[in-house]
Amino acid sequence: MKKINTHYLYYFICLFFFSSCSDKQDFDQAKDLEIITDVSGPIVYIESTEALINSIPAPSFLTQNINFDGFETNLFSDKVISGFITFQIENTTSKQVDLTVDLLDDAGNILDTEFFSINASPPAVLINREIFYGSPSGRSIDIVKSTSSILLSFVNNSGNTSVSNLPEPKVIFRSIGSFKLRVIE
Repeated sequence: MKKINTHYLYYFICLFFFSSCSDKQDFDQAKDLEIITDVSGPIVYIESTEALINSIPAPSFLTQNINFDGFETNLFSDKVISGFITFQIENTTSKQVDLTVDLLDDAGNILDTEFFSINASPPAVLINREIFYGSPSGRSIDIVKSTSSILLSFVNNSGNTSVSNLPEPKVIFRSIGSFKLRVIE
């Protein structure tokens, strides 16, 4: 049996190493790195008892303007690309009520409006509505970026004498936001 000359083997390995295929390394890929994260949290929570609703003469309405500058901070407004707001309304009162939610800018201009007509209880009424902003929803993400306050307008359509037979009757309004933020571009 013949022994393989180690010099030939060494030259063969070197020749194989230098003639092998490889791509040039591209260290500019870091410029194309994009990190997107989800941020979620509560926006507004309000509850009203049936006794308070009965104290409002029907059919007049009550408004509440809630300052909310969380969307206007640079940390959020410069990075947000899309998202949604979920409105949840729960009614265990004997009242048929209407609720209008207006998103307002700094000057008090209405940017977006949602209207809810809520039936009387029983049975308990639960409404969930998601409003999407940014691509591809058709509603501009600039609405969210420019929101400075939320105006709630509440109308009691059932008079002020009825009383629910459910324990602790209330109307509860919740809003929750969930948004995608581009952290690194």
